[in-house]
Amino acid sequence: MNQLETGETPKAAQAVSDCQDELAELLRERAAISAVLRAIASSPHDLQPIFDTILDSARRLSRADTGVFRLVEEAGFRLVARVLGPGVSEDVLPPKLVKLGSFQGDFYNRLIASKLPLHVPDVALELHHAGEARELIRRRGLRTLLFVPMLRKDELIGSFALGRLRVERFTEREIELVTDFTAQATIALEIVRRERQQGQLQTELAHANRVATMGQLSASIIHEVKQPIASTVINAQAALRFLERRPPHLEQAQRVLAELVQDGMRASDIVDGIRALSKKAPSRKERLDINAAIRGVIELTRGEAVANGVSMQMDLAQGLPLIEGDRVQFQQVILNLILNAIEAMSGADEGTRELLVSTGKAEPNGVHVGVRDSGPGLAPAALERVFDAFYTTKSSGLGMGLTICRSIIEAHGGRLWATGRTPRGAFFQFTIPARPA
Repeated sequence: MNQLETGETPKAAQAVSDCQDELAELLRERAAISAVLRAIASSPHDLQPIFDTILDSARRLSRADTGVFRLVEEAGFRLVARVLGPGVSEDVLPPKLVKLGSFQGDFYNRLIASKLPLHVPDVALELHHAGEARELIRRRGLRTLLFVPMLRKDELIGSFALGRLRVERFTEREIELVTDFTAQATIALEIVRRERQQGQLQTELAHANRVATMGQLSASIIHEVKQPIASTVINAQAALRFLERRPPHLEQAQRVLAELVQDGMRASDIVDGIRALSKKAPSRKERLDINAAIRGVIELTRGEAVANGVSMQMDLAQGLPLIEGDRVQFQQVILNLILNAIEAMSGADEGTRELLVSTGKAEPNGVHVGVRDSGPGLAPAALERVFDAFYTTKSSGLGMGLTICRSIIEAHGGRLWATGRTPRGAFFQFTIPARPA
């Protein structure tokens, strides 16, 4: 008796075929998850492309003609994405909000109650809502539906509604595939949600740090603003005297008026700097001249340096490449480093108090910024922990300033570090890659 007669060869062939089918399905599922992860990586701050990719992947896995992605809110199920297969008309859109109690809302009621996939093999058989069922078929052409819940810790947070334009049941394997994919997509969305929350918290902390810093500078800032205002008044009075002479001294009046304009612009720059650092605004990337950003901070901190007997100098290299980032965030970093240096030197009883802010080129293509002081310096143990959250050597410090500074620099692709100096002082430095050409 040969193998064909015993049936062993067809069984083996069937086993191979089943194995190939399972492998193909596994590859499809992995490809779907990979597509979602790519969408998250390429669009971390915009959820819409992520929603669209998740839904399209679910539709392809289940071989559905249409797909709708909804998230749960107090009023019902809110539409966040929809996708149509080839040849499906875009004339009729699903409702933006499905309220519980409507025909479609009845499906969602069942989904809420069971938290399990809901399969509707033929919409026309939903006789208890026959009129609305016929309307759904007439207007949107849907005959077979599959609702898949999106669960987070057993809480329903959303769902996919997948539809076919013909009466064709979803197979158990298709339901299993899309259910597994939904669970993985939920985890991916949860990671995105937590990262966004962490980013928002970081923004809140950075803003609070800037406000606290500006409060620390309030007395010095008032002094800095009063100087150009007083100079403006003096120059204006001088210009009037030159113009009142007979004949009027026009050349001298013109020179004094030019100085008056410069004083006004200086006062305006100081106020603009205060406003930018104090207000709460979303991060904004722009082409940035790091030297210009540093000069703006120097204007705000000069009075504080003078009040503490600190000689502040700048050594800014020319011809530096532009960097790309948020001006306010970079100025916050420089402001924190300068004020920390001034505060460190203010307690020194001996030696000169000198602060140097420098810039230069960083290899292979970027900028280097350094803030060097002649204070007491940092002990080896402090150097290891100076950037840790809540670590501080100040009696009134919160220990978040340098942590925020490092997170800002690293978010821009750079590095921030500190070293001690011999015999005294500290040197804080950071590098930032140049803006891509």
